Order: sequence, then structure tokens, then C-alpha cells
Amino acid sequence: MLRNGKQREVKPSTLPYSVAALLCIIAFMACGYIFLRANFAILLFLGWLIAAAFAMGLGYKFSDIEELAYESAKKGVAPSAIIMAVGLMIASFMAAGTVPTVLVVGLKAVNPSVFLLVTFILCCVTSLITGTSWGTIGTVGVAMIGVGTGFGVNLAITAGAIVSGAYFGDKMSPLSDSTILASTMTGTDLWTHIKNMLWTTIPSAVLCMILYTALGVSGAGSSYDKSVINGIIASMNSIFHIDFLAVLPLLIVIILIGLRASTVGSLLIGSVLASAVAVLYQGYSLKEVAGFLYSGFVVNSDNSFLTGILNRGGLTSMMGLVAMIFVALGLGGIISETKLLQPVFEAITRSIRSAKGVLLMAWVITWICVFIVPTYNFAFVLVPTLFNPLMKQYHLKSENLSRILEDVGTVGGNILPWCVGPVFATGVLGIPTTEYWPYVFLSFLVPAISLIFIITGIKTKFEVEGAKQREE
Repeated sequence: MLRNGKQREVKPSTLPYSVAALLCIIAFMACGYIFLRANFAILLFLGWLIAAAFAMGLGYKFSDIEELAYESAKKGVAPSAIIMAVGLMIASFMAAGTVPTVLVVGLKAVNPSVFLLVTFILCCVTSLITGTSWGTIGTVGVAMIGVGTGFGVNLAITAGAIVSGAYFGDKMSPLSDSTILASTMTGTDLWTHIKNMLWTTIPSAVLCMILYTALGVSGAGSSYDKSVINGIIASMNSIFHIDFLAVLPLLIVIILIGLRASTVGSLLIGSVLASAVAVLYQGYSLKEVAGFLYSGFVVNSDNSFLTGILNRGGLTSMMGLVAMIFVALGLGGIISETKLLQPVFEAITRSIRSAKGVLLMAWVITWICVFIVPTYNFAFVLVPTLFNPLMKQYHLKSENLSRILEDVGTVGGNILPWCVGPVFATGVLGIPTTEYWPYVFLSFLVPAISLIFIITGIKTKFEVEGAKQREE
């Protein structure tokens, strides 16, 4: 239904026309990022024009296309509220000493034989708390590379443990942009999405811990500089009171979320409590904390490590992601509602005869998207646009698709050296992707277990009881 409720006469898209549209969109996204390093939100927004041009060729008016984009983008209001609350919470958790306390506690547990295990777990916890893999790699990851150097540990393995841990939280945290985007684009409740991902992620994480423990015990350095760790801990203690009170806001948020309270409400309550701790216990003024909540936490220090790990968060830091959500949904709305890619979709799925076939094809197409456009964002837009209708046709619950997106897109892509994540990690950690990628065990295990679940039907969820038997 279009503007003023009038149905406009349009031509159906043909396969060659759909292929041309798809190739133009992919080429624009790929060239814009690879050659210009343009922000992906901008590329998605400008992608509206490409999709609109092809849709107009089918008979749609631009005003109608614009309306379709806006209608789809409305789905981004709720996740955007969560994202903005996350920005406040990260800044307040830094000011309250919450994240620094977690880091210090983890560092105190380190010794050479368990260093790789602790590195993995510490990065898991940090990324789970902050919701950012890049932030974890650029802060805790950098610190652990320094500690690993002192321990005499193979730095390629150290980098693998860092990246694995960082993307564990990026995938599982309710604060993560990928988690929110995958659940939003597939129409899945955020917590339902997270709980469903546990089945592929937790076994993978346990296997990672076993592997990193074995590598740590067998390859621990015989000598190390304890002063590296002591220096980091001393720096944190010089700025914050490191104790239980600093972690209390985090515990409150975890309890509220565990009680299934409102996500936005829980995060905002945690932010208020952390702000109170920052003022009453850490010594910041109300004016300073208000500034942190808006622009992000800032510590005045000449120590580049401290500024790198602590200066983050704030409402403004999340505006890029909010933009990404809205423009991605808008582009998806144009493509979906105009049925621009319907012939391509039908050609791809023509051989599908079962629910298992739908999920297997979604797994493959997600890999192809990440391979061609080296970031998960494009896959998170295209795959749901193509597969959401088929998921309903085969009575599959949306969390099956959202889990595949994260298993492959968020985690699996880190074994492709040209993808955004590995390029970032190489630049920050100073370890070439070609050296550390064999040790990013999580990126191999999660997609593999995901594929096993698809093939065997384990934890495949249906809307209608008995649908599996009827459809297969």
C-alpha cells in the first residue's frame, strides 16, 4: 500500500533486472568502502538512491519509495533507544570505575601458564560489558599484548585469544551493535536472540578455553616482567577506587535484566547508579558526569594506555550506530517492499524443499555477503530481506536466522584477512592477520557448530508444533 492508500501499477522485476540491481548495490558498497574507506552508514544511505532508481524503473514514484523506506525505518526506534542508553551506561561505568575494576581483578589472576586463558576470558568479559570488540581489542587487547611480551608468550597466539574473546562479547552482549542489528533486521526479540545464540557460542567458548589452556601450559615463557602488570594496576588505582562498590551498578543491571525488566529501563537505572558512584565515591562533580554522559568519559592523563582504554562512551558516540540502524532498515524496506530482488531470491531458493534447506542456504549466502563486502553490515541487511518471507513460509522462528547472521557474519568473518575486523586488529595489535588467524578458534568453531545444528536439526525452532515433520 502506497501514499494515500492508493495501489500504484508497477511492473514485476525480471531476473536480469534484479541481478543488475543487486550487482550495482554490491559494487557501490564494496568500492565505497575498499577504495574510499567511506562510512558504511553513508554508503547504505546513498544506496537508497540506487535501489530507488531501479524501483522507479518498475513504475514506482520516488515519493512512494521514500514512504516505504520511512515505514521500514520505524522499526529502528526501539533498538535506537537501547543503543543510546548503552552510550550513557558505558560512560558512567567508566567514571564509576566499574570497567577498570573488572580489568584489575583479571590482571591480578595472571601467571604465564594461564595467561592465554585469562586473556581470552578477560576479553570475553570486557566485550560483554562494553558490547564492543574493537574497543576491547584496542584497550585490553593492547594491554595483553604488552603483558604477553613480558611473559615470552607467542604473540600470534595471544592475538588469536584477544580476537576470539573480543568477538564473544560482540556477539553475545545486549549492548553490541551487531547483536542489536541482527535481532532488529530479523524481527527477533533481543533477549530471545541472545539466548538462542548460547547454543552455538557457549560450547565454542568452552573449547576455546581448553585449547588456550593447553597452549598456555605447553608454551609459557620461563621469564616475564611482573612490573608490566603492576604498572597497569597502579595506574588504575591512581585514578579510581577499585573495589566492590564500583561493580555494584553492573550487578544491578545484570539482576534487572535477569528479572526480564525493560532493557532500556535497566540500562538507564544502571547509568544513574553508576553516575552516583562516580560523584559520591570516585570524586567527580555532577557537571563532569553530565558531560561524560553526553560526550563520553575522559581522563586527563599523559598515559596513552589509560586514555586508550578509558576514554569512551557517551550519547554522541552512538549516533553513528543509530544512523546505521535507520538507513539499513530503510534500504531493506525499499528492496523488500518493491520486490526488487524477488527474482534473484526465487532463483536462489528454487531448489529449496525443506526448512533445513532454507537455513543452509541462509548460512551460505551470509558467507558470500561477508566475502564480497568485507563487513557484516551488508549481510545483515540483505540476508533478512531475502529470507524473512521464506522463514515464515516454512514456519521457522526468526531467531534461527538471527543466530546464523551472527555465527557467520559477526564471528566467522574474522578468518578472512581482508575483512574490516581483521584489518583493524592487525593495525592495533601489530600482528599480521596471516599469523594470528589460525588461533582465532572462536571464528572456526562457532560457524562449524552452527552448520552442524542446521544439518542435524538440533535447536531448530518452529512457530508451529510439528512443522518440521510436515515441511521436511
